[in-house]
Amino acid sequence: MKARGQSIRRNREESGCGLTEFADRIGISPSYLSRIERDQANPSPGVIRRIAEELRKERRVREAIAEITDTEKDGDDQPPK
Repeated sequence: MKARGQSIRRNREESGCGLTEFADRIGISPSYLSRIERDQANPSPGVIRRIAEELRKERRVREAIAEITDTEKDGDDQPPK
């Protein structure tokens, strides 16, 4: 069970989202999220679901940004003639 909190923290940090911002997005206090990430709290299935949904949303945003950035590097950002 220890890996759950570490996984949440790692994924949140990789998304570039701060503790307070992420907690606000999922509707819990930053201190509660911090306890979850340190495996000092046992969140309800509903909280876990909201965390997972927000992390998935953040991953999709990162992937979209990466795709757009890669397209710009390829020179495909020019409008059609």
